[in-house]
Amino acid sequence: MCGRFPQSKRPSRYSEAFDPGWKQTDLELQPSWNVAPSRQVLVFHDNDTGHVAELLYWGFLPSWADSKARKPINARVETAATIPYFRDAWKSGRCIVPADGWYEWKETPEGKQPYLIHRANDEPVFMAGLYESNRHANITSFAIITTEAQGALREIHEREPLVLSAEDARQWIRRDLRADEIAALAQHPLTSESFAWHIVSSEVNSAKNDGAWLTAKA
Repeated sequence: MCGRFPQSKRPSRYSEAFDPGWKQTDLELQPSWNVAPSRQVLVFHDNDTGHVAELLYWGFLPSWADSKARKPINARVETAATIPYFRDAWKSGRCIVPADGWYEWKETPEGKQPYLIHRANDEPVFMAGLYESNRHANITSFAIITTEAQGALREIHEREPLVLSAEDARQWIRRDLRADEIAALAQHPLTSESFAWHIVSSEVNSAKNDGAWLTAKA
């Protein structure tokens, strides 16, 4: 799963890594090393003129739902294309959530141990997501797609965000993709060899804590 992540760099740093030809003006994004659900988060998607960078709420609310309906933060890749809550966004509301990595908690005899998982080359991660606007609540919100963890990452947790290469991430948000093309991209996340990870302080457990020190090796 993915329930917390750092997004601490300038928006233009993420956009340059996502698409070097995209000249993105920095939004007023407060850096965070401990982004939690319900927060506004930097998200990339496409419209009729090209790439768009926006601040969207983390916690998905489909267009037809009441404002008090549940707001899941994750969508399982195995079912997102078919279940009513996500299927419209799967077709026409695909997005990318850029980040420095993500936190995951490993079950140990002493309790849950938090880890930071990040790209081995220290480039941003591009997590596939789904977004939709809801007029009842007057918000546009998103969920991060998760998939079964592969390779050595399974030693930490059985699920992981669907992280794509920059090239596949650009394809993911294209508005003209066919159903088979969407499905194919969703089946090709980066492998565990693309990542590195280390134990971090349990102080990341509280969303009230924020700062670069949370990402340091404990």
